[in-house]
Amino acid sequence: MRRASALAVIMVMALSGIALAKAPVAMVTGTYTYLIGDDPGRWRTVTLNARATDPAMGTWSWTTPARNTSGPVTCLRVDGADAWLAGPVTSGDLGSPAVFLWIHDGGSPGTNGDTAFTWGADPGETLADMEALCESMTTSPYGSDPFALVSGNLVIHRSR
Repeated sequence: MRRASALAVIMVMALSGIALAKAPVAMVTGTYTYLIGDDPGRWRTVTLNARATDPAMGTWSWTTPARNTSGPVTCLRVDGADAWLAGPVTSGDLGSPAVFLWIHDGGSPGTNGDTAFTWGADPGETLADMEALCESMTTSPYGSDPFALVSGNLVIHRSR
């Protein structure tokens, strides 16, 4: 009888729109621009909207003076104020099959402490290589420090 009562309560909750609580999922959102060095002609604009579900869900886009590329997020790892992402290139021509991103959320506004590093896979590197960097939460895989944002904001929503 108890089982039937519990089932009835769950059915009433579901039918009345009361959702069972789910644990919050880590997310990364934002659009931001940074410069390579001090050259205003070498800007990068990135848009991220991703959730650290299993598997990761979301999208990324990367715009430079020469091209627009985008794709899905297939890896997202969050640790405190840092996040690592990877995904294949499915739109545009980056000249590589995948990207790796490392971002740091320094608070709002984004130009006051946020940093970002975006890497298109080198020849011979694969999506699996970029996902391995993401999974290992590598902070500087190519000897480059992240760049300070010149506009925009990125936000890392940490899971609890």
